[in-house]
Amino acid sequence: MDLMMLPEFIKLALFMAAVFISNIVQALTGFAGVMISIPPTILLYGPDMAKAVINAICWLVCAYLMFQNRKYINGRELFRIVAFMLVGMAIGIHLYNAVNQQILVPLYGAIIVGVALKNMIFKQGTSPLPAWIAIPVLLGAGIIHGMFASGGALLVVYLVATFRDKDSFRANVASVWTVLNLVLMFNDYQKGLYTPEFFELLALGVIPLAAAIYLGNKIHDMINQKMFNRLTFGLLLAAGSMILI
Repeated sequence: MDLMMLPEFIKLALFMAAVFISNIVQALTGFAGVMISIPPTILLYGPDMAKAVINAICWLVCAYLMFQNRKYINGRELFRIVAFMLVGMAIGIHLYNAVNQQILVPLYGAIIVGVALKNMIFKQGTSPLPAWIAIPVLLGAGIIHGMFASGGALLVVYLVATFRDKDSFRANVASVWTVLNLVLMFNDYQKGLYTPEFFELLALGVIPLAAAIYLGNKIHDMINQKMFNRLTFGLLLAAGSMILI
């Protein structure tokens, strides 16, 4: 069934439900909202409109989380992450048409699944990633994000080894997306995607978004660090599995 042919009020209801569910997770962990909300929104409104609206909604929730949790932000780490990922994004944009995606995408998915399973089965180490691993991971996250707008899972590989408590993790991952999504939003604007339909969907999306942020914050405060880690690695496993499928 072509969901784009549904009556408009049903499409809007499904869109708002997707925004609500995905951003409970986004507010709770600081990531994964786009991964959850993009697929149904693409089916409802097509890839260009879905990407533009979900990027803008993701920026709103991340900017809010960044401000709300600003005392947990590590400015030096944030600058390092953004700098390497911006370099990677520039490379990824140029590589999009030059690299065999049938090889790269499954490899990316396999790495994410492997990292998630390792952290779920074995005890996490206490040391951050060494530079010879950290820099390629951040550059790789940027490259994947520049090519497919889905480098968040690889970024989380770096963040879970760098920030050991749930508040710092959420604050810093949200801060990264607050900065990087501005680049994606500017590209969407240049492509002419900010149409009346975009602003209508964005305005309607803010309603479930506000409720989702409230609920996600409540759940974040209720769960302990162990449960937060399990959720994070579970989302990583889901992201990698979706890529492989």
